[in-house]
Amino acid sequence: MPDMLSARSLRSPSSPWWMALVFSLGTLLLGMVSAGLSFATAGEHSTAIPLGALPPVWPPAWVFWAVWIVIYPCWGMATYLVWRRRGEADVRGALVLYALNLLGNLFFLPLSNLTANNPAVLTLLDANGLVGIYALAWLYTRYNRVTLWWLSPFLVWMPLTTALKMWFWLLNT
Repeated sequence: MPDMLSARSLRSPSSPWWMALVFSLGTLLLGMVSAGLSFATAGEHSTAIPLGALPPVWPPAWVFWAVWIVIYPCWGMATYLVWRRRGEADVRGALVLYALNLLGNLFFLPLSNLTANNPAVLTLLDANGLVGIYALAWLYTRYNRVTLWWLSPFLVWMPLTTALKMWFWLLNT
């Protein structure tokens, strides 16, 4: 049976329960700090895209914030479940891929600002995130299949947002 997140598993000496919070809240905090700093330092390059240039099905800005407020802690919990296996398996590759994916996410908004929301850049950044999270999900399931459930918000969101940005790109070419 897969290693579910249970009270018994959280009390294990090799993985204190509070590490689940560190991974979940730490991932959320990094993502939100990056977003906040990007918006605060946007300067002449606003992250806002002119409404007339957006596809008609483009969600309001609050949807993006709400989605990431769910994705980041879930992603952190999945990473915690992999990290817990460090005594039984070599999880360094999975953790390095997590760090690389997180780094890519942290640079998304700053790169968007620097390129003045160029639709091609936005699409390529999302395509990179799409490939990265699916590779991470594949790797994580080698250590714990439950991670797939924790990553499901991310795995659903990335194809949707990539398709939206690709549509935006095609409308503006």
